[in-house]
Amino acid sequence: MSYSPLLNPAFEYAVSVTRGDIQACEDVKLACQRFLDMVERKDAPYEFVPAKAEHILKFVRFCRHVKGPDAGKPIELQPFQVMYLAAIYGFRDRRDHSMRWVTDVILFVPRKSGKTTIASIIALYELQFGDAGAEVFTLATNRDQASICFDSSKAIVENMKPELACKFIPYRSELKKAGDSTSTYRALSRENRKTGDGKNPSCAMIDEAAQITERQSIEVLHSGMGARKNPLRMYLTTASFTKETKFFEDLSHFRSVLRGAAPDSYRWFGLLYSIDPGDNWADPTVWGKANPMLGVSVTVQHIQQMAEEAGAKPASLNEFLCKQLNIYVSANSAWIDRRYWDDSIAPMPEEKPEATFVAFDLAHTRDLNAVCTLHRYSEENFYAKFQFFLPQESIELIPNHYKSIFAQAHASGILRLTPGNVTDLNEVESYIKQECEKHEVKAVNFDPYNAAALVANLYAEGLPVVKVGQGMAVLSNPSKSTEQLILKKAIHHDGNPFVGWQLGNCEVYTDVNGNVKVRKNEADPSAKVDGIIAMIMAIHGHLDNVFVSESFGFRSLEW
Repeated sequence: MSYSPLLNPAFEYAVSVTRGDIQACEDVKLACQRFLDMVERKDAPYEFVPAKAEHILKFVRFCRHVKGPDAGKPIELQPFQVMYLAAIYGFRDRRDHSMRWVTDVILFVPRKSGKTTIASIIALYELQFGDAGAEVFTLATNRDQASICFDSSKAIVENMKPELACKFIPYRSELKKAGDSTSTYRALSRENRKTGDGKNPSCAMIDEAAQITERQSIEVLHSGMGARKNPLRMYLTTASFTKETKFFEDLSHFRSVLRGAAPDSYRWFGLLYSIDPGDNWADPTVWGKANPMLGVSVTVQHIQQMAEEAGAKPASLNEFLCKQLNIYVSANSAWIDRRYWDDSIAPMPEEKPEATFVAFDLAHTRDLNAVCTLHRYSEENFYAKFQFFLPQESIELIPNHYKSIFAQAHASGILRLTPGNVTDLNEVESYIKQECEKHEVKAVNFDPYNAAALVANLYAEGLPVVKVGQGMAVLSNPSKSTEQLILKKAIHHDGNPFVGWQLGNCEVYTDVNGNVKVRKNEADPSAKVDGIIAMIMAIHGHLDNVFVSESFGFRSLEW
């Protein structure tokens, strides 16, 4: 088959993928073969009209990059992007070429794969050449995310030649088509209650759709398209940590269509990039399957660095699989390889610490309570000391497979058993006061749960008590800092196995914004992590009290 130079890259890409000349995952191979089959079919209610696909490709020539090293340069589409646009705009109703056949599309790619660029162009094209009174909307998890595509489109207009830029009328939060006052292009925000209710969308760009857990926001936009001649719903997203979304439901449907397991109306089209089941994620030869922009906007060195980090710390593995290789994974994962902790065993330095931070985590009255004393000697040199308290009678409640761990901890002195069946907080209070007497403590950080009476007593003693909330917004940065310090072997300790065991019980939860929270592995309710949480709160104190070097940043002074 022979097409114009504008369209040739689409067919060359599809053929190269199906032949195996270009490495691709099974989903992309099936999509490319389906594209070629759709073009060749003569018995379908649609047909491929090259001029319709070429029109948007010509429009792209007027668009320029607005960010990064290529800012100001014309946008040059990659072959997979050309095929994507050809599939959306080339297939037309056989009886009426003004009607597009494809109405629902997916671009499922890892980060930095050109989602925003292609979406910005399509949105502008739909505003200018779509239905009369076009209503183009972007939707995402929050206003900032939804505005990314809109802001990019607006910047593209601002960088167009005047003769084309004048076809658009820009406002602060809206774009209109000149000569059509009923047209609009805006970012929708659930935060401001600006959803698709009452709208008549002609084009809906659903950005990071895999993260939108509330399906109604997508369904309202879709249902509003019913009266449109050429509706277009587009999912642009990277994989996420939850499958309980409208997008995942539609993704699964399209995968079934590709495999012939569901009826195919040919209204759907998508490119779903990932690695295949059974591929070794650490093998650089498979990374190209998931990253169609590898070597263009994504470098091998960048992915290599992230892969090495994922191999070194389990907490990064799921993030790497999800965001770089586009694989759905659980948000929960083991936190840190314990060998980094075990390699940090050292005696406590004899010199006086630059600063000391104390943090305590009080559990239920019959459960484990933890105090961490963190000595800071420099920005990357700490020594952590731990003390735990448990009611004597609670020993009987510990599962048999953990009793030896607690017995060893008691024998070593790191675990104190208090009389009775509830923790004697007087002992905890006395210990904290002793630590503050021995060291110049800058902060005594605490989880407010169950701590009111103890905190009141410490405050009355004039100690610098500081409340540390347990939400992700508060603990994410200290958790990440603790992780980095452990990996750098910058937190030294005496190697007590009771603390090492707790570190191994930690898992990390990552939300859609990349915030993390360290918590107990939910699969084992008897496991303990209290000492690690106390240490993270102590690191919070460190971050709130910056280290000041006596050298004032100078290595030497010459007089």
